[in-house]
Amino acid sequence: LPNFVTLEQTGELRGPFFERHSSFLGTGGLVAVHARGRDRQAIWDALERKEVYATSGDRILLWFDLIDPQGGQNFPMGSSVRNATIPEFEVSAVGAFEQKPGCPADSLRALPADRLQRLCAGECYNPGDLRKRIDRIEVVRIRPQNTAAEAVGSLIDDPWRVLPCPADGEGCTVRFSDPEFVSAQRDTVYYVRALEEATPTINADNLRCERDTSGQCIAVNPCREGPPTAYTDDCLADAQERAWSSPIFVDYDNFSQE
Repeated sequence: LPNFVTLEQTGELRGPFFERHSSFLGTGGLVAVHARGRDRQAIWDALERKEVYATSGDRILLWFDLIDPQGGQNFPMGSSVRNATIPEFEVSAVGAFEQKPGCPADSLRALPADRLQRLCAGECYNPGDLRKRIDRIEVVRIRPQNTAAEAVGSLIDDPWRVLPCPADGEGCTVRFSDPEFVSAQRDTVYYVRALEEATPTINADNLRCERDTSGQCIAVNPCREGPPTAYTDDCLADAQERAWSSPIFVDYDNFSQE
């Protein structure tokens, strides 16, 4: 590692303070799988089934299923099905645990405090007992073109549905259906987003605009990893962490109508 000069000596920060500018180099996103076990093969199998979702960084729990109209096993995210009836879906989401300050005892036993300070500024994954509230579920619907001349903009509904969640913080389960699927008689892709309540997030408003009375940005004060941004500036702004499901592909089954 390179030598560094302290902030007190130079008035600016140099050296391996990666936690300061790491948010400029990566998003901190996560991938999650619905695996049938914790071993490597089970995880690879879940990825191959596309029973997988992503988050913006928070450890949100998310399920997205097409309900089997015959009352059998539902089809989870990543599924491809043929259907001739109105599809009905269920989404369940649970917010991430609220973070406690500092590092848990397990981390402190594994590494000395000065090492944790250097690696992550003394802030580890340290979940509390309370979970963040899921604010809403957004549904995205996409239909492929029937012809090359068909306008793509009319086929992408983002969001198509916005489903509010209860304010009790106990997670969120909602159902929705698409009555237009049968009348349109065309293949359709659905996926969902689960959005948490807004919380302070690093670089959620990176440019930090100064706006005029009409809301136009007239000046910026970007949050930088070094001067002129003060090292004590945490660059926080409210943002809604979120999770995105894999799609469910529902093809219209013409043959069942013959």
